[in-house]
Amino acid sequence: MVSEVLVNVNDVEISFLRGKDLPIVYVHGSGCDAKLWSYQLKGVGGYAIDLPNHGQSYELEINSVDDYAYYVAEAVKKILDKAIFVGHSLGGAIVQKVYLNHKKIVKALILVGTGVRLRVLPTLLEELRNNPKKAVDTIVNMAFDRKVGEFEEIKEAFLENSKVLLRDLEICDKFDLLDDYKNGKIRIDMPTLIIVGNKDRLTPVKYSEFLNKQIEGSKLVVLDGGHMIMLEQPERLNEVINEFVENLI
Repeated sequence: MVSEVLVNVNDVEISFLRGKDLPIVYVHGSGCDAKLWSYQLKGVGGYAIDLPNHGQSYELEINSVDDYAYYVAEAVKKILDKAIFVGHSLGGAIVQKVYLNHKKIVKALILVGTGVRLRVLPTLLEELRNNPKKAVDTIVNMAFDRKVGEFEEIKEAFLENSKVLLRDLEICDKFDLLDDYKNGKIRIDMPTLIIVGNKDRLTPVKYSEFLNKQIEGSKLVVLDGGHMIMLEQPERLNEVINEFVENLI
């Protein structure tokens, strides 16, 4: 059974969805919310956060991945001492920053369909400003390997929240840790699982392969599917996550 948990961070209300009470925190990507992880909450357990400006969380000004990471970390501190952080796409960037800026609360990392740099095509950002419907069609078509009609709900949500989606993608576009990884400034020294769809067109497999090379002892799992692997392959993703966390919890 999934329930809602509300915490307060600097007078900002942050919402979580909670499955079985496990120290796992899921962080969604651009324009999404905690419901993205519904299958994982039911099949694995843990907590899925609504980032500020998303879902049931309050609105406030967010200008960077670091801003998101601060509110994620402070919200998690209200409910857990340490957590295994699972981040998808923008959420994966946020999880990396939680590790870098708030390491004491991190037990392990699961990075799903993400990278160390998340550039966005300038033409797509411009289109999202001027013709949201066309831009959302493009994004959703690229995000799924299977027929988009199966996931019409997320398409409608992107369109309804197109301004939030745009802001998230602008924040993604500024996120860049590539040089810091290459020159050894960033060294992740805890259990890390990296998961990607073999047909992911938004964060291709090579992004995850780079992470796997840079993070000593990390494990890379390539699943059959696109960018939204938690919706396309929920049961298989749950199996992979459960196998990883069974010795950590």
